[in-house]
Amino acid sequence: MKRAIKLVLYYFGYQLLITLPFTFIFNMLSDKGSLSAEAGTVYATGIGMVLSGIVMIWHLIHFKYVKFNLKSFSEVPAKTIWLSIPLIIGAMTFFNFCSEFVELPNWMEDEFIGMSRNVFGVLSVAIMAPLVEELLFRGAIEGHLLRQGKSPLAAILISALIFGIIHINPAQVPFAFAIGAVFGWLYYRTGSVVPGIIGHFINNSIACIQMMVLSKEELNTKTVDLIGEVPTYALFAASFALMIGSFLYLKKHLPAAPEYKEEQELTI
Repeated sequence: MKRAIKLVLYYFGYQLLITLPFTFIFNMLSDKGSLSAEAGTVYATGIGMVLSGIVMIWHLIHFKYVKFNLKSFSEVPAKTIWLSIPLIIGAMTFFNFCSEFVELPNWMEDEFIGMSRNVFGVLSVAIMAPLVEELLFRGAIEGHLLRQGKSPLAAILISALIFGIIHINPAQVPFAFAIGAVFGWLYYRTGSVVPGIIGHFINNSIACIQMMVLSKEELNTKTVDLIGEVPTYALFAASFALMIGSFLYLKKHLPAAPEYKEEQELTI
């Protein structure tokens, strides 16, 4: 757990150190009337998240917390990626339906809507977040737990719990935990963060597109109010069946999980 805490502190530390200067710059521009305060916040956050993500990825690779490069994408068979997508889509849809049944405060809704309509915001949410978060929470943290002898279930749930908590926003935490467990299982079985990166990209890209094209009122409209009870519960059941069916198929047909060998503790 020491490594997990240390890396999460680095993650937030880089975000803070890199985002603050841009916040100061854009606040100055908004004071001069060159930019609205809201637009300045979105630009500062988006640019800060992209740059801090790059730095965090460098940190994880340079200090050998993870082994990752462009070749990593070709090391996972294409068949494995394609077979993982139904599980990811089924899980995303099912967990989203579940989120509608539990009304939790969404502290960051306005910020995410603003970021989805800004190029740097989209880059940070749809591209950078899947890369850095999968490398951090699945590759560096879950991988470390597995190599330290934790059971697969414990490693998956611990990394997913940390992943959920760091989202902070109550409306996101349960979904992040649940989908993080799915990405964690895919990492455990394949030994690669690539399926999780692709799934994370699909999830975040869909969220960005929805926030781009829908109004705030439409975003907060529940599916049952939009299409009625029968279609909603039919989709709910279908997404659950797709998730469970895909999981059972992958569990049976994926190669056995790789061996996670014990590693030396890193000091940086």
